[in-house]
Amino acid sequence: MTVLGWLTVLIVWSLVSVTGLVFSLIATSPRALGPLGVALWFVVIYSSLVSVIALALYAGKSYLKIHSTGAARLRYSWRQGLLVGGWLTGILSLSSLNQLSLLDVILLGILLVIVEVYVRFRWP
Repeated sequence: MTVLGWLTVLIVWSLVSVTGLVFSLIATSPRALGPLGVALWFVVIYSSLVSVIALALYAGKSYLKIHSTGAARLRYSWRQGLLVGGWLTGILSLSSLNQLSLLDVILLGILLVIVEVYVRFRWP
């Protein structure tokens, strides 16, 4: 699939997932969703954050002319979107469980930086 095809998939998924999240916020509550529904909600929020962040990073990298090809920009943006989306979803899930502290945010941020640095040095 081409870069344009993957960008189209990301745009469509972003629109669908964000619309679903907004609808679920308006129409339901965590109590009505139950434990499985809340877990699925976090999966959808993770995937929507990943797609929106990846698109934003791709647009920023295209504007700044970072990386030589569109495929490289998309690959790096996708990987960084996965990392940042996972970090944000982890923080949101810990917050919803009333288990979030400043130390958790710092430790998750350090983990994010470690993974990014490791992948940067090992990425082909």
